[in-house]
Amino acid sequence: LEDLVGVMFLAHHVYQDERYQRAALKAGDFIILAQMPEPQPAWAQQYNSQMQPAWARKFEPPAVTGGESQGIIKTLMQIYIYTGDKKYLKPIPPALAYLKKSELPGGKLARFYELKTNRPLYFTKKYELTYQDNDLPTHYGFIINSSVDSLESRYRKLLDDSPEKLASMRFPTRRVRLTPSLTAKAKSAIDSLNSEGAWLRQGDLKASGKENLRTIDTRVFIQNLSALSSFVAAKQKD
Repeated sequence: LEDLVGVMFLAHHVYQDERYQRAALKAGDFIILAQMPEPQPAWAQQYNSQMQPAWARKFEPPAVTGGESQGIIKTLMQIYIYTGDKKYLKPIPPALAYLKKSELPGGKLARFYELKTNRPLYFTKKYELTYQDNDLPTHYGFIINSSVDSLESRYRKLLDDSPEKLASMRFPTRRVRLTPSLTAKAKSAIDSLNSEGAWLRQGDLKASGKENLRTIDTRVFIQNLSALSSFVAAKQKD
């Protein structure tokens, strides 16, 4: 959600179309409405049409999430930077306090906390819901790092930042240099496109058990598109 909101604000900045800003603010207003009540004032990973925490995949139960809630806090601060409206900061202090007291021994967070009891929830490798963390699947982060302290520090700094400072944070400029390495990466991205305009690589589909197939890999797509975008930006500034 943080990335999507950022894209909407950037689109508004580039195209000067109010629809994009309205979409970003609508996301922020939804986040405010979706915050869970005390004593668990964070967010669920997913909701049903009645705004109740709901199941998603078989290892994503109705729960309060220690993971995505941290991303939501970042998103709220991002919206505040673009708007200066402190209503988007109001949900943050109770959420941070809740996450801090929910940290596990060692300072990490559980991905899921049981509704009402706040007990950490986990799954076994056979996808059985449990309170124990000694048989976790390896493909998913059921125990995650806590960024509560850094989020709180950033929140407190934002409270002190002037409107001018906030404005300078919205679209920071970054000089992209046209280097031989960047040129080579952009050329490789173009040369590796197939006749249908896709980047293919040999890979495995773990879920289906199929191996050594020609696949479209999102990581390759991001890598190549980033190289091309950086090359275009560098050429424009060169």
